[in-house]
Amino acid sequence: MKFNFTSYPILKTQRLLLREATKDDCKSVFELRSNKEINKFVGTKLVETLQEANDFIEKCDNLYQSNNRVFWLIEYQKEIIGSIVLHKINLENNYAEIGYKLKPEFQQKGIMSEALQTVLEFGFKKLHLKTIEAFTHKNNIASKVLLEKHHFIFQPNRRCKVYSFNRIWRLDN
Repeated sequence: MKFNFTSYPILKTQRLLLREATKDDCKSVFELRSNKEINKFVGTKLVETLQEANDFIEKCDNLYQSNNRVFWLIEYQKEIIGSIVLHKINLENNYAEIGYKLKPEFQQKGIMSEALQTVLEFGFKKLHLKTIEAFTHKNNIASKVLLEKHHFIFQPNRRCKVYSFNRIWRLDN
């Protein structure tokens, strides 16, 4: 049975809770989306105000309602430490893109690998996706290692149309 986007999916791993962002998470979303270190390999504009963070949460909710995005906050020991998203979801073409952010103090601990594996399983098993792509900065070594670990294949002949520094990685089910 296909996922029907009626109730927000909560995903659990051994250490993590992946859950919907609510208005109560505005400060956490602001911290993740305004931090220069977390976003140094991302081309999107940094969030500058709590209102912009709130607007982002609303946008994610609207895109979820239109079956186009599932944005999770990553909670570890009751603290928001990152986010992971399936976006640009196209259920007709069984396609989505994946993106992720993690506070620096939680990197290199296997946390994003754990979250990524869980979201990939959700995407392939619940959304019945056939392809998930990741667009990552050409200099983001940690992201490239993570993608390779999860069997994504580098697409050397393709380029991101929005950010020339991004490289495309693809995982087919």
